[in-house]
Amino acid sequence: MIARLFFSILLLTSLAACASGARSGAMTAPVTEATVISDTSSLKKAITVGDVTGGSETNPLWTSEVGSPEFKTALEQSLMLDAMYAAEKPKYRLDAQMLDIDQPIVGLDLTVDSHVRYRLTEIDTNELVYEREISCSYTANFSDAFLGVERLRLANEGTMKKNISLFIEELVREFKKRDAAAAAAPASTEDLAGAGT
Repeated sequence: MIARLFFSILLLTSLAACASGARSGAMTAPVTEATVISDTSSLKKAITVGDVTGGSETNPLWTSEVGSPEFKTALEQSLMLDAMYAAEKPKYRLDAQMLDIDQPIVGLDLTVDSHVRYRLTEIDTNELVYEREISCSYTANFSDAFLGVERLRLANEGTMKKNISLFIEELVREFKKRDAAAAAAPASTEDLAGAGT
Protein backbone atom coordinates (compact mmCIF):
# COMPACT_ATOMS: atom_id res chain seq x y z
CA MET A 1 0.00 0.00 0.00
CA ILE A 2 2.79 2.39 0.94
CA ALA A 3 4.78 1.46 -2.15
CA ARG A 4 1.73 2.01 -4.38
CA LEU A 5 1.13 5.40 -2.78
CA PHE A 6 4.78 6.36 -3.29
CA PHE A 7 4.75 5.51 -6.99
CA SER A 8 1.44 7.29 -7.45
CA ILE A 9 2.91 10.46 -5.94
CA LEU A 10 6.04 10.03 -8.08
CA LEU A 11 3.93 9.71 -11.23
CA LEU A 12 1.79 12.74 -10.41
CA THR A 13 4.87 14.82 -9.60
CA SER A 14 6.54 13.86 -12.86
CA LEU A 15 3.44 14.68 -14.88
CA ALA A 16 3.10 18.05 -13.17
CA ALA A 17 6.71 19.01 -13.84
CA CYS A 18 7.47 21.33 -16.75
CA ALA A 19 10.74 21.36 -18.63
CA SER A 20 12.82 24.53 -18.57
CA GLY A 21 15.70 25.51 -20.83
CA ALA A 22 19.34 25.74 -19.89
CA ARG A 23 20.09 28.99 -18.05
CA SER A 24 22.83 31.36 -19.18
CA GLY A 25 24.23 31.86 -15.70
CA ALA A 26 24.54 28.12 -15.13
CA MET A 27 26.41 27.71 -18.44
CA THR A 28 28.87 30.54 -17.75
CA ALA A 29 32.40 29.23 -17.28
CA PRO A 30 34.34 30.50 -14.26
CA VAL A 31 37.84 31.92 -14.34
CA THR A 32 40.49 29.26 -13.79
CA GLU A 33 44.27 29.28 -13.65
CA ALA A 34 44.29 28.08 -17.26
CA THR A 35 42.14 30.99 -18.51
CA VAL A 36 43.96 33.89 -16.86
CA ILE A 37 45.56 36.26 -19.37
CA SER A 38 48.11 39.03 -18.92
CA ASP A 39 47.49 42.71 -19.51
CA THR A 40 49.59 42.48 -22.66
CA SER A 41 47.67 39.54 -24.14
CA SER A 42 46.25 40.11 -27.62
CA LEU A 43 42.99 38.65 -26.30
CA LYS A 44 42.60 41.38 -23.67
CA LYS A 45 39.19 43.03 -24.25
CA ALA A 46 39.42 42.00 -27.90
CA ILE A 47 36.46 39.69 -28.60
CA THR A 48 32.82 40.23 -29.41
CA VAL A 49 30.35 37.39 -29.89
CA GLY A 50 28.72 37.19 -33.30
CA ASP A 51 26.45 34.42 -34.58
CA VAL A 52 25.52 31.58 -32.25
CA THR A 53 23.47 28.88 -33.96
CA GLY A 54 22.29 25.30 -33.57
CA GLY A 55 20.32 25.69 -30.35
CA SER A 56 16.73 24.63 -29.74
CA GLU A 57 13.89 26.30 -27.91
CA THR A 58 12.54 24.35 -24.94
CA ASN A 59 9.00 23.01 -25.06
CA PRO A 60 7.77 23.01 -21.43
CA LEU A 61 5.75 19.86 -22.16
CA TRP A 62 8.74 17.97 -23.53
CA THR A 63 12.43 18.12 -22.59
CA SER A 64 14.99 20.73 -21.61
CA GLU A 65 17.04 22.17 -24.48
CA VAL A 66 19.86 24.67 -24.96
CA GLY A 67 18.76 27.85 -26.72
CA SER A 68 21.10 29.83 -28.96
CA PRO A 69 20.38 33.19 -27.21
CA GLU A 70 21.09 31.68 -23.78
CA PHE A 71 24.30 30.06 -24.98
CA LYS A 72 25.42 33.34 -26.58
CA THR A 73 24.87 35.16 -23.29
CA ALA A 74 26.85 32.47 -21.47
CA LEU A 75 29.73 32.93 -23.93
CA GLU A 76 29.69 36.70 -23.45
CA GLN A 77 29.61 36.40 -19.66
CA SER A 78 32.45 33.87 -19.69
CA LEU A 79 34.60 36.17 -21.85
CA MET A 80 33.79 39.08 -19.54
CA LEU A 81 34.98 37.14 -16.51
CA ASP A 82 38.25 36.37 -18.30
CA ALA A 83 38.68 40.03 -19.42
CA MET A 84 38.47 39.09 -23.10
CA TYR A 85 35.09 40.60 -23.97
CA ALA A 86 35.19 43.88 -25.89
CA ALA A 87 32.37 46.27 -25.09
CA GLU A 88 33.55 48.47 -27.95
CA LYS A 89 36.05 48.36 -30.82
CA PRO A 90 36.61 44.59 -30.81
CA LYS A 91 39.48 43.07 -32.75
CA TYR A 92 37.92 39.61 -33.14
CA ARG A 93 34.44 38.17 -33.69
CA LEU A 94 33.63 34.81 -32.14
CA ASP A 95 30.97 32.68 -33.85
CA ALA A 96 29.74 29.41 -32.35
CA GLN A 97 27.73 26.58 -33.86
CA MET A 98 26.21 23.90 -31.66
CA LEU A 99 26.75 20.87 -33.89
CA ASP A 100 25.04 18.34 -31.64
CA ILE A 101 23.72 17.99 -28.12
CA ASP A 102 23.16 14.30 -27.47
CA GLN A 103 20.64 13.72 -24.70
CA PRO A 104 19.43 10.46 -23.12
CA ILE A 105 15.75 9.59 -23.24
CA VAL A 106 15.47 8.23 -19.70
CA GLY A 107 17.71 7.28 -16.79
CA LEU A 108 18.55 7.95 -13.19
CA ASP A 109 21.93 9.47 -14.01
CA LEU A 110 21.68 11.57 -17.18
CA THR A 111 24.72 12.25 -19.36
CA VAL A 112 24.60 14.87 -22.10
CA ASP A 113 27.30 15.15 -24.78
CA SER A 114 27.94 18.50 -26.47
CA HIS A 115 29.78 19.26 -29.70
CA VAL A 116 30.42 22.92 -30.58
CA ARG A 117 32.43 24.55 -33.36
CA TYR A 118 34.06 27.88 -32.48
CA ARG A 119 35.41 30.28 -35.12
CA LEU A 120 37.42 33.41 -34.34
CA THR A 121 37.67 35.97 -37.14
CA GLU A 122 39.76 39.15 -37.27
CA ILE A 123 37.21 41.86 -37.96
CA ASP A 124 39.35 44.27 -39.99
CA THR A 125 40.62 41.64 -42.43
CA ASN A 126 37.76 39.11 -42.15
CA GLU A 127 40.47 36.47 -41.78
CA LEU A 128 39.71 33.29 -39.85
CA VAL A 129 42.45 33.15 -37.23
CA TYR A 130 41.29 30.30 -35.01
CA GLU A 131 38.86 27.39 -35.30
CA ARG A 132 38.17 24.48 -32.98
CA GLU A 133 35.53 21.84 -32.38
CA ILE A 134 35.10 21.02 -28.70
CA SER A 135 33.36 17.86 -27.50
CA CYS A 136 32.67 16.96 -23.90
CA SER A 137 30.08 15.39 -21.61
CA TYR A 138 28.54 16.01 -18.22
CA THR A 139 26.48 13.74 -15.98
CA ALA A 140 23.74 14.91 -13.64
CA ASN A 141 23.14 12.31 -10.96
CA PHE A 142 19.84 11.31 -9.42
CA SER A 143 21.02 12.92 -6.18
CA ASP A 144 21.34 16.27 -7.97
CA ALA A 145 17.63 16.55 -8.71
CA PHE A 146 14.63 14.34 -8.04
CA LEU A 147 12.78 15.15 -11.24
CA GLY A 148 14.12 13.92 -14.57
CA VAL A 149 13.37 17.20 -16.35
CA GLU A 150 15.49 19.06 -13.81
CA ARG A 151 18.35 16.54 -14.05
CA LEU A 152 18.35 16.91 -17.83
CA ARG A 153 18.52 20.69 -17.53
CA LEU A 154 21.44 20.37 -15.10
CA ALA A 155 23.20 17.99 -17.50
CA ASN A 156 22.63 20.42 -20.39
CA GLU A 157 24.01 23.31 -18.37
CA GLY A 158 26.95 21.28 -17.13
CA THR A 159 28.10 20.11 -20.53
CA MET A 160 27.79 23.57 -22.11
CA LYS A 161 29.65 25.20 -19.22
CA LYS A 162 32.41 22.62 -19.57
CA ASN A 163 32.48 23.12 -23.33
CA ILE A 164 32.96 26.87 -23.00
CA SER A 165 35.64 26.37 -20.37
CA LEU A 166 37.61 23.93 -22.55
CA PHE A 167 37.35 26.29 -25.52
CA ILE A 168 38.65 29.29 -23.58
CA GLU A 169 41.48 27.22 -22.11
CA GLU A 170 42.57 26.13 -25.60
CA LEU A 171 42.19 29.66 -26.96
CA VAL A 172 44.35 31.13 -24.21
CA ARG A 173 46.98 28.42 -24.65
CA GLU A 174 47.16 29.03 -28.40
CA PHE A 175 47.35 32.82 -28.16
CA LYS A 176 50.01 32.68 -25.45
CA LYS A 177 52.17 30.85 -27.99
CA ARG A 178 51.37 33.39 -30.69
CA ASP A 179 52.04 36.36 -28.44
CA ALA A 180 55.34 34.85 -27.31
CA ALA A 181 56.39 34.25 -30.92
CA ALA A 182 55.45 37.81 -31.90
CA ALA A 183 57.39 39.23 -28.96
CA ALA A 184 60.46 37.15 -29.80
CA ALA A 185 60.52 38.10 -33.49
CA PRO A 186 61.83 41.69 -33.08
CA ALA A 187 64.50 40.51 -30.64
CA SER A 188 65.69 37.91 -33.13
CA THR A 189 65.93 40.57 -35.85
CA GLU A 190 67.95 42.85 -33.60
CA ASP A 191 70.26 40.01 -32.65
CA LEU A 192 70.88 39.26 -36.32
CA ALA A 193 71.57 42.92 -37.08
CA GLY A 194 73.96 43.16 -34.13
CA ALA A 195 75.79 40.04 -35.19
CA GLY A 196 76.47 41.55 -38.60
CA THR A 197 78.20 44.70 -37.26
